[in-house]
Amino acid sequence: MQKATPARGPGLGRNFHRFWLGSLAGNLGDGMMLIALPLAAALITDDPLLVSGLIASRYLPFLLFGLAAGVIVDRVDRVRLMVAANLVRTGALVALAVGIATGHAGLWVLYAVMFIVMTGEVFHDLAGRALMPDLAPAGTIDRANGRIEGGRTVTQDFAGGPLAGFLFAIAAFAPIAVNAGAYALGALVLLGLPLAVRRVPGHEEPGTVRASPLADLREGFAFVFRGSSLGPILLFNLALNTAFTALMAVMVLIAQDHFGVPAALYGVFLGSSAVGALLGATTVGLLVARVGRFRLELVLISATGLCFLAFGAAPDAYVAMAAWMLLGYVITSSNIVMLGAIQLIVPGHRLGRVMSFVQVSGTAFGPVAALLAGALGRVELHYVPLASGVLVLVSLALAAPALRRVVTEADRIETARIADGADRHEG
Repeated sequence: MQKATPARGPGLGRNFHRFWLGSLAGNLGDGMMLIALPLAAALITDDPLLVSGLIASRYLPFLLFGLAAGVIVDRVDRVRLMVAANLVRTGALVALAVGIATGHAGLWVLYAVMFIVMTGEVFHDLAGRALMPDLAPAGTIDRANGRIEGGRTVTQDFAGGPLAGFLFAIAAFAPIAVNAGAYALGALVLLGLPLAVRRVPGHEEPGTVRASPLADLREGFAFVFRGSSLGPILLFNLALNTAFTALMAVMVLIAQDHFGVPAALYGVFLGSSAVGALLGATTVGLLVARVGRFRLELVLISATGLCFLAFGAAPDAYVAMAAWMLLGYVITSSNIVMLGAIQLIVPGHRLGRVMSFVQVSGTAFGPVAALLAGALGRVELHYVPLASGVLVLVSLALAAPALRRVVTEADRIETARIADGADRHEG
C-alpha cells in the first residue's frame, strides 16, 4: 500500500528543532570522543591488543544494559533521563581531561571512561528514539528521523573527528574538555523541552500496583515476538548488522591488501560511506512520500545486498569506493524507514523496550561476526563481502512477508493520525 502522505508535509516544529539541536551537540561529542580516546591511549601504549580494549569498552554497555535500559526508558521521564545521561558523560570526561592534564590518566582510566560514556549513550539514544513519535508532527516521522541521522553524520563523522584531531595536536586534554562541553550543552538544550512531549509512561489509575521491571521486560518480549510482526524484523536486523560488521572487521585489509588503497587515503576511502549516508538522510523523507514504505524498503534492502556483492567483485578501488558510498546511502535510508515504521506501530509506553530489542539485536552477534569474517578472510578476503551480500538477500526473502505487514500497519496508523490532526484543525 502506498503511503498517503503529501510530498511536502507540515513543518517539524519548535520542540523537534530544540531536540535536534541537543542531539547535534551530543553527536559532536560522540565524534570527538571516538577519535580522542584512541589517540590518548596511543600516548600510553603501542600494544595493539591494549589499545583495542577501548573497542570492547565501547560495545560492552550495549550488551550489558541494552534491555534494562529499554525498561527504564518506559518507566521514567525520558527527557530527564537524557539530561542525566549527558551530565554523567560530562562528569566522566571532565575527570579524564583533568587526569590527562596532570599526568594521572592510565589506560584503565580510559577504559572506564569509555565504558561510562557509552553506557550513557545507551540510555540517551533509546530515550531519544522513544520520544520521536511525540516530537514529530503527524506525517513527518521519516523526515524527522532523516534530519536526526543527517545531523549525526555531519557532526559526528565530518566535524567531530577532525576537530578532535586538531585539538589533540594543541594539547592532549583539549578535545576531551571540549567533548565534555558538548555533552553539557546537549543537556542544557534538552531541559527546555515541555512536559507535554516527554511521554512519561505508565498512566495507571491511582492505587494500581505497577508491574516489576522483569515483568515489563517479559511484556515487551511478548509484544515483539507474539503480539506483532516485529520478531522476524529483529532477526533480519541481526542478519543485516552481522553482514555489515563482518565487512568492517576486515575492511582495512580488503582496502589495503586487495584494492591497494594507500594508508594515507584509507580514511577518505572509508569516509565515502558517510557521504552516501548524508545523502540518504536528506532524501529519504521525499522518497517515502512518493514511493511508499514497502516498495522503497524492498528496493533499498535489495540494493544493500547487491552493494555488498559489487564491493566484493569490484575490479579496483574506484569501483569498490563507489559501491561503498552507495552502501552508505541505502543502509541509512533503509534504517530510517524501518525506524519510523517501528515508532509508528509500537505503543508509546512500550517503545523503549522494543527499541532496546532492536539495539541489542544489532550488536549481540557482532563479536562472532568479526571472528567468522577473520576466518573467511584467511581463505580469501573478497569472500567476506560476497558472503555478506548473500546473507542480506536470503534474509530479505525470508523477512519480506513480515516487512509488508509492519510497514502496511505503519502506513495505516500514520494516515489515521494525519486525518485526525486535520479534523482537529478544522474543528
